[in-house]
Amino acid sequence: MALSLFEELLLIAIDDDKGTVASSVSGHLPYGLAGALLAELALQEKIYIDKGRLVLADTSQSGNDIEAEALQIIAASKKPRKVQHWINSLGSTKYARRVAERLAEKGLVTIEERRILWIIPYDAYPQQDASAKYWVKQRLRSVALGGVAPSARDVTLLSLVKSCDMLGLVFTRDERKTARKEIDELVKREPFGDALRTTLEEIDSAAAAVIVAASISYS
Repeated sequence: MALSLFEELLLIAIDDDKGTVASSVSGHLPYGLAGALLAELALQEKIYIDKGRLVLADTSQSGNDIEAEALQIIAASKKPRKVQHWINSLGSTKYARRVAERLAEKGLVTIEERRILWIIPYDAYPQQDASAKYWVKQRLRSVALGGVAPSARDVTLLSLVKSCDMLGLVFTRDERKTARKEIDELVKREPFGDALRTTLEEIDSAAAAVIVAASISYS
């Protein structure tokens, strides 16, 4: 079953026991999902970076409503804007619920509305099919730790996991230093092509900056 980058990122973020987004990433996950959405569009060659600004290359719709909406929002801008602007803008949209709905349609999670003290509502996404998340994590671990040849999509997701401070959700404490170093090396050496590499690096850098700022304000 093919999953988008933002679907895989949300799966990784869900706490296995509680069914909620892990508390360590809940504050900045919306911006991580926005970065993953832009990275997905870049891999599909629908956007690229020109002089530090995000530019549309292909406005044709993909059939994915979240991707289609993002393309429409970008196209409606009066001028090309920096990636950080779009991560901030798209990150303010409640993508987690919408991405969870897509995962629910695929039978991977269920969506529950729970309440804190029986008053304050919040969403939970218990896994219906835990094997999907297991294989996503195993794929990333085999690339970062096992020397398995990666795809551009694998390297992009690993880089996003690192930028979103989610390495602890994929790797053990003892593995994280090695994984972090290998991810940096993979980004440098994998043959993406210069245009795609520049775009993905810009998205990764912008996502990391926005997430750091969000983490400071959230704390």
